[in-house]
Amino acid sequence: MKMLKISTVLAKTFLVGALLMPHLASAASSAGPNPLAQIMAKTVINQPGHFAVYAARSGQPPDVCLNCDDLINAASTMKLFVLDTAYEAFTKGTLHPEDTIVVHNHFHSLVGKGSFALEQKEDSYDPLYAQAGKPVPVSELLRVMIQYSSNLATNLMIEKLGVFPIRSVVKAQGLNGIVFGRMIEDFDANDQGIRNQVSARGLGDFLQKLDGGKIVGKAQSQSMIRIMLGQKFNDIIPPGLPAGTPVAHKTGWVDGVRNDAAIVTLPDGKRYILVVLTSGLPDEQAGIRVLNTLSHQAYEYFLK
Repeated sequence: MKMLKISTVLAKTFLVGALLMPHLASAASSAGPNPLAQIMAKTVINQPGHFAVYAARSGQPPDVCLNCDDLINAASTMKLFVLDTAYEAFTKGTLHPEDTIVVHNHFHSLVGKGSFALEQKEDSYDPLYAQAGKPVPVSELLRVMIQYSSNLATNLMIEKLGVFPIRSVVKAQGLNGIVFGRMIEDFDANDQGIRNQVSARGLGDFLQKLDGGKIVGKAQSQSMIRIMLGQKFNDIIPPGLPAGTPVAHKTGWVDGVRNDAAIVTLPDGKRYILVVLTSGLPDEQAGIRVLNTLSHQAYEYFLK
């Protein structure tokens, strides 16, 4: 009888333990964020505006995923997927780097029969407008689209490639968290809710694949990275790094938004991915200083 009682107690103990195990495991797995995640969360707390961050070693899961699934205005980071689709077309032979496109500033809206022209004053690369009526190589359009964030070069390439083929490439590559909607300044489409949006995780996953040679192919990925290394707008992630640090990245900005997505190379040759996205910044320069700090924190952490 005594043995029966002992067995009953042991059985009950085992049953309670079994029931608690999943909860304990869950608690252990969520016992606290990564130290870098804690540091970054503290940095952005109470800051005006919305911040999203993805930070990870190359080929590894993210150490930081702060608001990283929130869809945010892509601004010019969407140009990465135009570049991606162009390289896909190069590989298929439907487009060649030496092909030329005659420069023009008259585009058809994605919706209805409307058309529109880009506002040159809103663009960041004037020289291309001076080449109106002249043929320019695709390779040059892609370069100024990424390095100088030329809106005109972007729309010329989107017109050549097509919005729907770009969407198809994004889908085929399994890039979740990327919404490629329309050309730049297609306000008729925008009014119908067709927009370019990205998440920090979506851009992070894209850069992980790019760094791993899995966007189109290894040679194509390396070529895209070389173009990104020539980025001319370097006010967000690079200021948080030691001078001369190689950074392959794409910035983007519109009112209240400052974005940057980068592959950063450490002194030992190892790399990490950092994506910082924002929205609703009442003071954009103050927001940029916060992003500079986040970049420095990531560098110091991954340097260890």
